[in-house]
Amino acid sequence: MGRLSNNILTFSQEQGVDVNLYAKFKDYVNHYRAVQFKANVDFDNTKSFEEKNAKMHEDIEQEVLKISGMKNYKFTNTILKSNPVYKWAVDAIITSLIESIIPDVVIQDFQQFAEIQYGGYGDTFTYDIDSSDLFILSKISNGKRHAFGQRQFKNQETLIPEARAITVETDLYRILSGKRNLAEYALKVVLSFEEQLQLDIYNAINDTYSSLGANFKAAAFTQAGFVQLAERVSAANGGAAVTAFGTKTALSYVLPDNDNLKLGLGTEYSKIGYIRDFMNVDMMQLNQKVEWKSGDYEFRLDNTRLYFISTNVNKLVKIAIEGDMMTFTDTTEKQANLYETQTMQKRWAVGLVTNAKYGIMDVA
Repeated sequence: MGRLSNNILTFSQEQGVDVNLYAKFKDYVNHYRAVQFKANVDFDNTKSFEEKNAKMHEDIEQEVLKISGMKNYKFTNTILKSNPVYKWAVDAIITSLIESIIPDVVIQDFQQFAEIQYGGYGDTFTYDIDSSDLFILSKISNGKRHAFGQRQFKNQETLIPEARAITVETDLYRILSGKRNLAEYALKVVLSFEEQLQLDIYNAINDTYSSLGANFKAAAFTQAGFVQLAERVSAANGGAAVTAFGTKTALSYVLPDNDNLKLGLGTEYSKIGYIRDFMNVDMMQLNQKVEWKSGDYEFRLDNTRLYFISTNVNKLVKIAIEGDMMTFTDTTEKQANLYETQTMQKRWAVGLVTNAKYGIMDVA
């Protein structure tokens, strides 16, 4: 797995948490994402997800008992799970597991054009943006000393993180009867934060369509228009290669004008639903998201747009993450309905901060 943050390492060392727990949790999350979302991630396939689910819950419970100092005591569930130290340990372990996953998992779909910066509470996330324009050369006479005077300017952008939170209620009966699976709970929190952060990254680009210059957007797909937009983005980025990103539906609209050429695409097109390379431009799929709050599961990524991006120049999107995740727990004895309420809060900001040029094409 990726390198753990200093905060997580310090917590693990001071509390005696087995650092292998984080590797196991990443494998557990990757297994779920590979099976459910067809994510291209590595995981141990010698065990079923169901086996890992049960073992992960057991491992978390053991670490909770260890850092709460209750591993060698034989308490009933009622006594154990009403203990405030046990509850603190649950929050601490779950939070550290989630924090360990965010750098590796959260931006996987968008890592080619987004990057993360971390800071403590109160830090300022300010980015200097160099101009990507070249100097203008002027033809001058022999007796002239200067050409047209030019200066280099830098812009600055500042991202101010805002809090996002998830509140989950669990009834006392499920807690005492051992029905609450801590592994499943942590997994769902990870996926929920991942979903929102990925949407923020996507929207940072998609929402700029109306403000793009006329030469960097196209209102309809044509083969000539596709080539022209890709060529313009490449030229504006110093000749860097361009990749066209879009959902599977959006990519499926990209087809050659010539009917004879279309006939030759049968095997690849029917297998993955789009062409991997069109007119020497790589095509990359963005995994579609749905609106979970909608009863009709509406799509959240635009199925009618392609995004032309040079991925090896300055990353388009910056993600500023402030501080550690905070967890607040209202215990069952404070609730009239005997529910335990947990709120997990994370602060971040996402913005389009770059000097790179990009293009957007409507394909339908």
